[in-house]
Amino acid sequence: MKNHIRGMLFGALILTGASSVASAADLGGKTSGLTNEVRGGVLYHDLMHRESGVDINAEILLRWVAVDFTIPGLGTKGMLRPHFGGNLNLSGDTSMVYAGYSLTLDLTDWMFIEGSFGGMAHNGDTSKTTSNSLALGCNVMFRESASLGFRINERVNVSAMIEHSSNNGYCSSNNGLTNAGVRLGYAF
Repeated sequence: MKNHIRGMLFGALILTGASSVASAADLGGKTSGLTNEVRGGVLYHDLMHRESGVDINAEILLRWVAVDFTIPGLGTKGMLRPHFGGNLNLSGDTSMVYAGYSLTLDLTDWMFIEGSFGGMAHNGDTSKTTSNSLALGCNVMFRESASLGFRINERVNVSAMIEHSSNNGYCSSNNGLTNAGVRLGYAF
């Protein structure tokens, strides 16, 4: 599996390196080149209803080791940036911290899509304690997310997000955890 993940990351870097690096002007003035960004929001916790409550989400996307690019032939602008974040469950169920890379692609000057992949660590149950509980199997798992966002102005955006965490079958239990919600972002 490690080789598979390395291959995917290497492929993403090759794709990024093969594409033309965009200047700040190429990004339509919406973001001035590579940017840091903070996001915060509210997520509905566990769409499968094995746990309850609402998560408060906070995330930072960094320009450190990030890449601006334009996809050749399409003219689609994008950024590949590292992210760090966390979810705090307000009902005392599973909370997490996470890190990875996010790929943001501009569909228009004001609309974007985003996907992310990385890892997470949580404080939830690893084995079932009741028939109605979440059994995540491992305390460290994979995490991926997808977002559709809209830029309100040069700095502020709002996005709908869904995220899923799973151990990919590496531990005996693998219920997974899926959350969805809305976030507000500020680029600086």
